[in-house]
Amino acid sequence: MSSSADAHISISRKPPWRRQQFWRVVLPTVAAVCAVGAGLLVYDAFVGSSGASQSKTGWGVTYPEPKTQKTVPLDSDAKAVARRFVQTAVARKNLREAYAFSGPAIREGMTLKQWLTGNIAVVPYKVTDATSARMAIDESHAKSAKLELLLDTPHEKPALFFMDLVKKNGKWFVNSWVPRASIPIPKNQ
Repeated sequence: MSSSADAHISISRKPPWRRQQFWRVVLPTVAAVCAVGAGLLVYDAFVGSSGASQSKTGWGVTYPEPKTQKTVPLDSDAKAVARRFVQTAVARKNLREAYAFSGPAIREGMTLKQWLTGNIAVVPYKVTDATSARMAIDESHAKSAKLELLLDTPHEKPALFFMDLVKKNGKWFVNSWVPRASIPIPKNQ
């Protein structure tokens, strides 16, 4: 009895990769997958993901051309808002009025009560009656404008600032106020 049990156990089967039937199935499947992959690579090389021929646009991804905005003269209301912003928010005087024409990027979600504390996202500069401000218009569109303002107060270092204005519901707002370089924060007067 023991010899028949040993005979049954000793019969071994070949591993799958050593069987002829395994290779009759695997080789054509691998060849088909490689052919499909090569076909996709060739298709992408000639046509690309955007459907345009790569011979004209190169190998990078193509994007549609951005719509260019029509340039218009700077609105006088935008100039007035820029001037009042410097006289109020930048000078830290009459912050309630400054809150009214500050855009969402400047407010950073602050309430009027938080804004009135003076701890706001506006870089201050000492503004007096003797301060001169020169304005350069970088871009001016119907609903947005980018300005450069050079503020110069006697006995203070002049500072250059970049200002972004946006128009919403017919009203201009200052949406960004960034110094060109770091400036010293003025001391309390």
